[in-house]
Amino acid sequence: MLLLCLTTATFAQEIHHQDAKSVEELLYRKDPSKARSMFTKDKYLVLEKVRSGKRTKFYKGDVFRFRTKDGTSYEDNIFDVTDSSFVITTFNEVMNRHEYVEVKLREVAKIYKYPKKRINFGIANFSPFAYLLIEWAAWGVDPVTNPKLPLAAGLTAASPLFTVFQNSIRSKKLTENYRLRVFQSF
Repeated sequence: MLLLCLTTATFAQEIHHQDAKSVEELLYRKDPSKARSMFTKDKYLVLEKVRSGKRTKFYKGDVFRFRTKDGTSYEDNIFDVTDSSFVITTFNEVMNRHEYVEVKLREVAKIYKYPKKRINFGIANFSPFAYLLIEWAAWGVDPVTNPKLPLAAGLTAASPLFTVFQNSIRSKKLTENYRLRVFQSF
């Protein structure tokens, strides 16, 4: 035991003797695409809400989900950003290869903030009934005559509707309030 304590103490390094990481290393660890864009002075896309000033930034290498005005939907990585367009890498299933597609900013109709969620039916959907079972085990309240049974049944039936609602609000249509722009880091 003494030998174990001595060997671990010799290999351990105290916190105040460790080298401090640079800001650049910390940024690369937290968000590599943002750090790469900042330090290489690249251009990036910005979805801007005009009235509130909120901005969502998309850098090279990020997955960008959008739909064009002709109805084609994409969910691919940003390869390059120019002044009035951007290039994405998409997989062509017919040719079985990756291709580059250049999209003009004015062709984008809708931007999706996060991927579409599947409607899952599993044991988590029946979690409202768990409270009824806990009341039955702890206090002896019969689940069939419990007045909270209709509420539990309603929440169980509505749980897929929550996913449908989340999928319906995941997109932002480019209007006078939302616009897509190209910025360059300095």
